[in-house]
Amino acid sequence: LLTLGLWPDWFAPPQPDWPPSIRTTGFVRYDAPGEHAPPEGLDAFLAAGEPPVVFTPGTAMQLGERFFAAAVDASQRLGRRAILLTPHRAQLPPQLPPGIAHFDYVPFSDVLPRVAAVVHHGGIGTLAQALAAGTPQLVMPMAHDQPDNARRVKALGVGDWIPPGRFTGARVARRLGALLASEPVARRAAALAPRVDFDAG
Repeated sequence: LLTLGLWPDWFAPPQPDWPPSIRTTGFVRYDAPGEHAPPEGLDAFLAAGEPPVVFTPGTAMQLGERFFAAAVDASQRLGRRAILLTPHRAQLPPQLPPGIAHFDYVPFSDVLPRVAAVVHHGGIGTLAQALAAGTPQLVMPMAHDQPDNARRVKALGVGDWIPPGRFTGARVARRLGALLASEPVARRAAALAPRVDFDAG
């Protein structure tokens, strides 16, 4: 019986207590470049100002009201443009301030290299796409592998994390502002990006 770990060894080195049958493959990408068309209005929004911050709690998240309220608050505190990603429009505030856009879905392969940072739930797919793009990350882990992924993001020097119970606009603004201003984080993210080999995965 073979067990596949869909990550590279440099992200999570094999441990003594892992099953002997495990083999790591590298990260696997969901949306190959050009496979999904960008939604209408996305390119215009990206071109209309400085690179925004992407906020997404994951496609399956259906209880994201607090996440998006904090996202809007943090963006306004920082004076940053933002993209809110969710297919569940009811989770968002009724009115979005200027400079904040909503899309149901965007192809990360095409978009993450064009943004300033991504704030997400710590899913391995989103995390890998951000690593490949050299984009700083702020993680709010909730379940499954996400807390472990969040700690690895911080240990790699490409981001930080905030537990769900402390995910407020003020805290997000402080952590995100520090990440966006950090030259070491930018250099580390750029250095790791070429190591992500989706074709190998």
